[in-house]
Amino acid sequence: MKSKNLKSSQFYRRSGGLVMALALILACLASAAPSARALDDPALDAAAALLVDLDTGSVLYGKNETEVRAPASMVKIMTVLMGIEAYERGDLALQDLVTVNDTVFGDIGPDGSTAGFQVGEQLPFEALLYSAMLASANEGCNVIAEAVDGTIASFVARMNARAVELGCKSTNFANTHGMPNEMSYSTAYDLYLITREALTHNLFKRICTAQSYAIPVTNLSEERVVRNANNLLDPDSAYYYEYASGVKTGYTDAAGYCVIATASKDGRNLLSVILGAQSGTAADGRTEIRSYTDTKRLMNWGFDNFNYRGFDNFNYRDLLTTMKLMAEVPVKLGRGASSVVLRPEKNVVALLPNDADLDEVELDPRLFEDGALTAPVEQGTVLGEVSVSFHGQSYGTVNLIANTTVELDRGAYIGSEIRNTLRNKYVRLTITVLIILAILYVAFIVYYNVRRQSKRKVANALARQRIQEYRQAQSGTPREAAAPPRQTPQRQPSQRAGQRPTEATTGMSFEEIEALIRKRDEELKKK
Repeated sequence: MKSKNLKSSQFYRRSGGLVMALALILACLASAAPSARALDDPALDAAAALLVDLDTGSVLYGKNETEVRAPASMVKIMTVLMGIEAYERGDLALQDLVTVNDTVFGDIGPDGSTAGFQVGEQLPFEALLYSAMLASANEGCNVIAEAVDGTIASFVARMNARAVELGCKSTNFANTHGMPNEMSYSTAYDLYLITREALTHNLFKRICTAQSYAIPVTNLSEERVVRNANNLLDPDSAYYYEYASGVKTGYTDAAGYCVIATASKDGRNLLSVILGAQSGTAADGRTEIRSYTDTKRLMNWGFDNFNYRGFDNFNYRDLLTTMKLMAEVPVKLGRGASSVVLRPEKNVVALLPNDADLDEVELDPRLFEDGALTAPVEQGTVLGEVSVSFHGQSYGTVNLIANTTVELDRGAYIGSEIRNTLRNKYVRLTITVLIILAILYVAFIVYYNVRRQSKRKVANALARQRIQEYRQAQSGTPREAAAPPRQTPQRQPSQRAGQRPTEATTGMSFEEIEALIRKRDEELKKK
């Protein structure tokens, strides 16, 4: 099995004409028993056709399936799909009354099919969905658009965005109903992708398989019944096909006759797309609409040739399984893990010969994000996709999901946040300013303390000198001549010569002696 390198470009599906697997089958049959027969293509009138096994997504037959063509009323499948998705989101209820505005008639033309709705008429949203699919009501499609998205233009823009989401590569919608417009086009394969998605919704399947629907009484109309225009489902029609179950028919001069149909037989479920068929004269002389005859012929061809009868070496093969580990992606800040392994979300199965070499299956994986992921990563998270092809035939694209959960290491996360914060130039500037201010503050405190200590030393020296002078004055002993301490002002003796104080100073503190000296000085000044 070949796996290409991871690429950033989106994978584009490729589908050829006849499935390449059939060529392998023919080769096997050619070398088998003499009773083996060749497999002929179905003879179709249509300009483009596609036959797909719905259970596996295998393309069983293709004719110009990627050729761009006018889609006619096949557009209504997308319109109804988006209406149903709005209902499933809870934006609208099926019984919500929707008013028909005069804006819904502007682009349908005089020859377009309608359900006869009138301006100002109020209908249940469900009735609009049925009328669009069964009666192919063009104005009904526009009413759906306004109900869902407010305006027709915005709804059409979302139709195109939804088509891209579904993998359509050659589709553009210019309106909601498929009336001729050079900017409205699609391919058989893209219409298959849209229909395949629509069929995953039970409400859509119920609508497209209904024979008829009774629109209830409205404010402007009595009850009326719309009938399914798909003659494959009508037992009274010459085109009735007992295995058919849906989906939609359409016609314009530009598009020709078109049918997208589903059919089931012996446990097999097929979907066919017929575009650009014409009408002609049948052998009995009646007019024949060949989109129906092509559909029946193509379905029978599929059921006859792919039901294992006469093809014992033909079987379903796994091209890709959920057990296949596709990539290992690094994960930052993970607790106990530095990477996560990606695997396919689902299997990819194809109808192939038993001896087909599956080593030739090509896998083209793509990650949605370049580089390492950041924890936490939950198990099952979609992180990429892988496209699967075999011998040039595309078999679809599958999501790549995380195989395990990688939890966040909170310690590493906090460290990472701190580092990221410190990398910010404004944060670094703020921290620098704060450091400078802190240094200046410390310098100021040191300077202040040094000055304070210096002043305290000077004060202590002055106090000692005054105490000494006072004691000398008390004892009557002449003071020895001595140089005064540096920066200490000379003080005069606090007593006159020969005068003795009567108080004893022994045991007194500096503060008490200074107070006593001040008191003596004041007394001397008074005298």
